[in-house]
Amino acid sequence: MNISIEKLDKKINNRESIKEIIELWNLNAIETADCELEEKDKKGIEEQLVELIQSRYGAVFVVTDESNNLIGYGIGSIKKDLVTDMLYGQIEEVYVKLEYRRQQIAQSLVGNLSNWLNQENVSLIHVYVDLDNKLALNFWENTGFEKEFFLLSNS
Repeated sequence: MNISIEKLDKKINNRESIKEIIELWNLNAIETADCELEEKDKKGIEEQLVELIQSRYGAVFVVTDESNNLIGYGIGSIKKDLVTDMLYGQIEEVYVKLEYRRQQIAQSLVGNLSNWLNQENVSLIHVYVDLDNKLALNFWENTGFEKEFFLLSNS
């Protein structure tokens, strides 16, 4: 299979790619949380994607197949630790359509995000994973990430 991974550029109109990312994000919500995104959520995601694409502190990568169909995406950002003033990377989202999984595409997305962060002189990378999402936990551990903290919420 011939796939292409590219970073969305702020100089190009990305409206169609953003729309397709939101469709995939909705599939991810259905898969992992058994619910669809509401319109206000979609609008918020769109605004966030535009902001990340425009900022030097954000990156949005898209994966297309040989027919130029969007089959996955990866989103990363650079944050600053308030205590140490150190910059660190955060992988916000990685998603690949179900029928394209187990082909190292997500690994490639993580590689692209990591390379982008390294080019920005950021070597420490965090990713948040839902404890109930065993598939994602296994993926991230197999990608070289280790459990470090548990985030507790008052949900």
